[in-house]
This record gives sequence, C-alpha cells and structure tokens, in this order.
Amino acid sequence: MRLIDFNLSTIDLHPALRLYWEHDGQQVPVVDLQTKPHQLHLVTGTGRPLTLDQLRTRTQQVDPQASLFIAQKSPQRLYGYRLVLHQILFG
Repeated sequence: MRLIDFNLSTIDLHPALRLYWEHDGQQVPVVDLQTKPHQLHLVTGTGRPLTLDQLRTRTQQVDPQASLFIAQKSPQRLYGYRLVLHQILFG
C-alpha cells in the first residue's frame, strides 16, 4: 500500500483513530515513523499509539508514492488495513 492510497481511503475517517499492527493475533501499537527512500516504516512497540491525525501531520513532507512497511529486521510490506472499534489495524 502506498501512502497516497492510505490517505485517500481514510480521508473521511475520524482523526483520533489509533493505529495498530495486527500480528500473530495480537494488536501492537504503532508508536513512531521512520522515512526511508520511497518507503515509510511504521515503528511498533509499547506506549501510546499514534493517531490518524498524527500520522497525517508527520507525513506531510513524505513522498506520497512511498510504500508502507512495518519496521522490523526484515521490513514487512503493508497491503491494507481494517477498522475495529476506534482503531485502524494494519495487516
């Protein structure tokens, strides 16, 4: 999934929705962002999850064609998300 596709598909969603990554049946908070050439890595960990508004604000200067990944030793490309009770779950 590219940043522009994510932004266009979430334009009408509430900006306070929290971001999580669903992995092995667990919901892990997205707590930070890292930019790489043509990539945006979502950093997961403990702590307060980023909101949709925070992601939009922090990615204003990022190339809209950047692909989304989960930051890991071997980054995992993201292909979509779903909405669940005030949350955006990347998968």
